[in-house]
Amino acid sequence: MRLNISFWQGIRVATAAALVLCLASACKPSAPPAAAPKPVPAKPAPMAAGTNLTTVAYVSVFDELMPPKGRDPFFPNSRRRDPVPVIPRNETPQSVAGELQLKGVIGSPGHRTALINSAILEVGEQDTVRVPSGRVKVKCLEIGEDYAVVRVEGEAQPKRLVLNKKGF
Repeated sequence: MRLNISFWQGIRVATAAALVLCLASACKPSAPPAAAPKPVPAKPAPMAAGTNLTTVAYVSVFDELMPPKGRDPFFPNSRRRDPVPVIPRNETPQSVAGELQLKGVIGSPGHRTALINSAILEVGEQDTVRVPSGRVKVKCLEIGEDYAVVRVEGEAQPKRLVLNKKGF
């Protein structure tokens, strides 16, 4: 069943007319809104009038109470406000030379390079090397086939590091 073209043109014209009517009704100016009634101030009750005239300054005071007496109202099981015990520091300087490890030696006998912890050093070079307790300045004095002699800043004697061959 085939509908002729005039039917579809009629549908198109009817749709366009309905659309024009909808848009025309939406474009009409509307009536101004009715004015809202003015609010009437409420008259205070005679009993409340006496309390309103009293001038009282309220001041909020918050005490920082430590856990035996006070706690965080939002996180009552929190331990972040507990007092931290003071641990006395040991003032004796510890030797970091024991934390240095020779990880590898590469190069020819005339020009060797040593891998100490995470730093690559040649003879005569000075660099900062990471150790578990922080960082330390190290100067490489000599590199052999399976050893390196270094001087750690702050220590009088040079330290001989030997390559650990157990891993091979």
